[in-house]
Amino acid sequence: MSDSQQIQALLASLNGKHGILGCLLVAKDGTVVSSSLPAEVDVHMIGALSATLFSNNDVSIQRMNRGNLVQMTLLTDQGILHFYEANGHFLVVLTAKGQRINLEGLIRSVEEQGKSLSRMV
Repeated sequence: MSDSQQIQALLASLNGKHGILGCLLVAKDGTVVSSSLPAEVDVHMIGALSATLFSNNDVSIQRMNRGNLVQMTLLTDQGILHFYEANGHFLVVLTAKGQRINLEGLIRSVEEQGKSLSRMV
């Protein structure tokens, strides 16, 4: 199995767990490396905006002398977005609206898979 197939399989393995709708692996420049989101989702727009969001918050965290941003969770009226820094890339996880979410379980699952992704990219 190629690296890209392994990455795709890893992202797909998160779908459905803890209310996860799908995931993206995004390069720092916003380029989508891989996605397990449904076809109707504009992954390129989400990838670009996610990279900007994570990078801007990372700069803010550094200016506050709080180190580097490694994970970030945003709760919205449409669901949860969770970001995990994976070796120069961002794992972006979206949950489905209206799902009951075990946030601790979600974060733990993303962290485990994020560590695996870090070794692949």
